[in-house]
Amino acid sequence: MLSFILRRLFLMVPTTLGIALVVFTIFHAAPGDPATVMIGAGTGGQLGQDTDVEGMVDKFRRIHGLDRSLIVQFFDYVGPLNLDRDGVPWFSSPHTERSTRQVKLSDGIEIDEGKVMRIVHLPKTSDVDAERFDKARDVLSDEAAGGEAWSVAQRTLVAGGEQARPALLSGLHLLAESAASRGAAIGRLIGALTANTGADFSVPSERIEALGGVARIRACFAWYYANGGYRVQNTGADWWGGLLVGDLRREMQSGREVGSELVKRLKITVPLAFSSILLSYLFALPLGIFSARNHGKRRDGLVTIALFVLFAIPTFWAGLMLILTFGKTGMDLLPVVGLHDKDAADLGPWAYAWDTLMHSILPVLTMTYGSLAYLSRQMRAGMMDTLQQDYIRTARAKGLSETKVIYKHALRNSMIPVLTLLASVLPILIGGSIIIEKVFDVPGMGRYAFDGLLKRDFNIIMATTILVGVMTQVGILLSDITYSIVDPRIRHE
Repeated sequence: MLSFILRRLFLMVPTTLGIALVVFTIFHAAPGDPATVMIGAGTGGQLGQDTDVEGMVDKFRRIHGLDRSLIVQFFDYVGPLNLDRDGVPWFSSPHTERSTRQVKLSDGIEIDEGKVMRIVHLPKTSDVDAERFDKARDVLSDEAAGGEAWSVAQRTLVAGGEQARPALLSGLHLLAESAASRGAAIGRLIGALTANTGADFSVPSERIEALGGVARIRACFAWYYANGGYRVQNTGADWWGGLLVGDLRREMQSGREVGSELVKRLKITVPLAFSSILLSYLFALPLGIFSARNHGKRRDGLVTIALFVLFAIPTFWAGLMLILTFGKTGMDLLPVVGLHDKDAADLGPWAYAWDTLMHSILPVLTMTYGSLAYLSRQMRAGMMDTLQQDYIRTARAKGLSETKVIYKHALRNSMIPVLTLLASVLPILIGGSIIIEKVFDVPGMGRYAFDGLLKRDFNIIMATTILVGVMTQVGILLSDITYSIVDPRIRHE
């Protein structure tokens, strides 16, 4: 049995990864862009005419890694290597804020312009070299340094190759705002960059006259972005991340850790779910046995009708009826909203537990009645099938009492179909009932998943769906284990 359990647990890993791949594919194939949805939610759905929507979308996609290829996004989510910008330095990441555009001049000539911004040193550049390049850049920017110092600084920056370019570009970024008065310094930096790269940063004269040195600066950044500067080497600050190391990322809108939110929601959902499962099986088994023993009698018919009606009642309607009956609009016997009163934090331990229990009665009751009706029908069918077996007739022929025949010989085999349903009941309840949690305002897993779906929050959807997938596998494993407990003939090797 132990080897069987270990083998099944091992197989859960690739199965979970397969679930992640399916959910990931469906999410990205579905219409709608998380960036536009989240930006609308973050601004209350009101975007002014002057709002830079394109820039906001670009920034959102960059922050959450949506600007990368789908393959990279998937392996970054799965892990165990962190492929984000602070991740493994073997890889590079795109920076969509490093954008370029084409500008058409009055004479029809098109030139490339890049967004002017600070460029940090490459991760492979040592601190000593970075400081040396920065000092050489400052010398070229200093009007009082003199020709000899400028020549030495230029040779340093030209010899530095690719690692020296961020220093030159950062110098141009610093001088961009004062380009009209710092033309000589800008010229020296661009001259060093030209010698370093071999690129031609000449700009049509009318563009220079209109914008001064800024036009040449933008041409330098456009060249840099188009020749490798669009992607930047990862820093290597955090190598590990992703699903395989338990990193479920953060919510896209609030920034809260999805893992901690799941734990908080599971503390609410799991007790409710297990209470519901316990009550369902506690009442379903005796009801099923009772119906099977009274097959064809009026009592069986009454129980069958009652359970059929229960199974047919929609959960949202049942919840609302319970609220109207037991809430303040009815008998005012039970609280109907949330899991605690507003002043529950000030209560003592026993009073707090009692308050939680009273708030949990109606949600648990609403979660229980549907599965109770279904399980009892399955138990009845299983018991009736078992009672027709030859070994049951043999037991009766030996003179055993009906009670011994039912509970000693027939019960175990009759429970196999009911135990099979554990694989589906467990993930449904632990995954949370969206309708029930919405009706009773319970902040559980179902409501969390539904809110994540409305927000198009990729990390919430992936985490909650994968959790339900894992619980389904756990339910199947528990069903297989209990098979051998109730029926000694079943062995798992």
